[in-house]
Amino acid sequence: MVLAKARVARGHFLFAQANSLAIALVDAPIALTGSVKLKFIRPVQLGDVVVAVGRVQKRKQNIYWVQVSARVGTEEVLRGDWILFAIDRLDVRETELE
Repeated sequence: MVLAKARVARGHFLFAQANSLAIALVDAPIALTGSVKLKFIRPVQLGDVVVAVGRVQKRKQNIYWVQVSARVGTEEVLRGDWILFAIDRLDVRETELE
């Protein structure tokens, strides 16, 4: 999860933690990320414990605006604003195998 030489966390792992939290805050069977405005504030070092907190800022029908902040101790390392879409089910079409 960290770059070998620099010993800092790879950004996609930090994003995945924050994105998973944002999705978990949506009250629906399925939530999809529409867009994210994200800022990495400082690198996360090997051994740091990252704690993310999130809050639904606004909801309009099936659209949720969620804010997530991740910290190491008291220092913020990541902040982002998500727009998520709540859906009841995916319309998956079956195809015939020939």
